[in-house]
Amino acid sequence: MSATDQMSRMKELVEQINKHDMLYYTLDQPEIGDAEYDKLYDELVRLEKETGEKLPNSPTQRVGGELLQGFAPHRHLAPLWSLDKAQNVETLMNWKTRVEKQIASYNDSHPEDPLPDPSFVVELKFDGLTINLTYEQGKLVQAATRGNGSVGEGILPQVKTIKSIPLEIDYKGGVIEVQGEGIMNLSVLEAYNKTAAEPLKNARNAAAGALRNLDPNTTAKRRLDAYIYNVGYIEGRSFENHQEMVQFLKENRFKVNPYISFFGSIEDVIRELGRIDEMRHTLDYLIDGAVIKLADMRTRAALGYTDKFPRWAIAWKFESQEVPTVLKEVLWEVGRTGKITPVARVEPTDIGGVTVQ
Repeated sequence: MSATDQMSRMKELVEQINKHDMLYYTLDQPEIGDAEYDKLYDELVRLEKETGEKLPNSPTQRVGGELLQGFAPHRHLAPLWSLDKAQNVETLMNWKTRVEKQIASYNDSHPEDPLPDPSFVVELKFDGLTINLTYEQGKLVQAATRGNGSVGEGILPQVKTIKSIPLEIDYKGGVIEVQGEGIMNLSVLEAYNKTAAEPLKNARNAAAGALRNLDPNTTAKRRLDAYIYNVGYIEGRSFENHQEMVQFLKENRFKVNPYISFFGSIEDVIRELGRIDEMRHTLDYLIDGAVIKLADMRTRAALGYTDKFPRWAIAWKFESQEVPTVLKEVLWEVGRTGKITPVARVEPTDIGGVTVQ
């Protein structure tokens, strides 16, 4: 086989394997068995060794590489905001009232082009590590942690090990950054701990620790997953509403969580929050609440942001988990200023994978 034929076959294999990765890891609709997949993958590895070449979107790059020296800072193209929080219906209704007042105020000053009545989207609030992915001309060129919202840590080699994240997307209209959550599924954590020399305590710390580990091999072994839920920055494209943005993500092979609901009233939103609270223990991943957003993008732009939060979104937090334990003793500790502080020693108790004692 000539060098030209080898390169042509490598491109064909990369395209086929990436397609089957998407069908298996993103859509859960595999078309071929493991043996047939392994045959394609092994052929690609052989050709890469023979030619000494690797295509930028080759799936072999998902295998963890050599130990890294450190994390390089990455400045996000658009800020990654925190969310204001609500833990009861009263706080949520107060947010909705503020939204309505802000929309009314805008419409009073823009009668020629008023904003629509508010409609809402409800999404799960994942308990993992936020990741920000940068694509240029459709190629994944950077991945970073949230950091302080403006600057994060570059973790591209680690993120490349996540097979549900596409190394290449169809959108070639310009630079794009998308946000999502890196997670470790609970079933994967359970299987990992059966053979691990040091079992991992909980899925959230397992995912965060893997993505911020300087050895991408460690990341690869933990078989992480990721759900993408937002386009933070995009050149050459805009969206009218959240539905359109989600459809764009799906069309570009991003894994989007199926638990996304759209509602025209806050009462329906509240009922959905109750449903999520009831079913969250049946999920194969951790969530610590839900996120409520306005669906209309023009309204989001008009309402804008406070110093910390978008005015058009709020996080619904589940009630804190309570677990009974036994108080063993109370110690009185004296600080350097002479202040006496009581410290309770309790029977070690597991709360959400964290041992409290």
